[in-house]
Amino acid sequence: MQKILIVPMIFAAFVYGGAICDFKIKDLQTQIQDAQNKAHTQRAAELIKKLEAFKKDCKDSDILADIHHNIEVTQNQYKQAKAHLSQAQSQGDPHAIRQAQIEVKIANMQFVAAQQELLRMKDLLKNP
Repeated sequence: MQKILIVPMIFAAFVYGGAICDFKIKDLQTQIQDAQNKAHTQRAAELIKKLEAFKKDCKDSDILADIHHNIEVTQNQYKQAKAHLSQAQSQGDPHAIRQAQIEVKIANMQFVAAQQELLRMKDLLKNP
């Protein structure tokens, strides 16, 4: 009896993308509707193609892996920005310091946004 239940569950996991995929699909559908309402036909056509491909290949695990990768990338950018700021401060160039401060601020916001995206997606898994 256990074997009979396991096979359909495994098959369902491959067919059904999950709560995250549902959220992303609904978001794409909203973007398509917005593009059509604003008469952006080329943008709408691009989004429709993206939606069709997304529906075929979407897996929550893939989306989460992409988000984790994005967190690593943004974290590395933040570390590099902080290193540039430290270097600019040691050189004492006020313009370079200000530019580096801006770079740190942007990198930090991107890193925080990536972390928040992960939290939102994990929340979708808990509360579909």
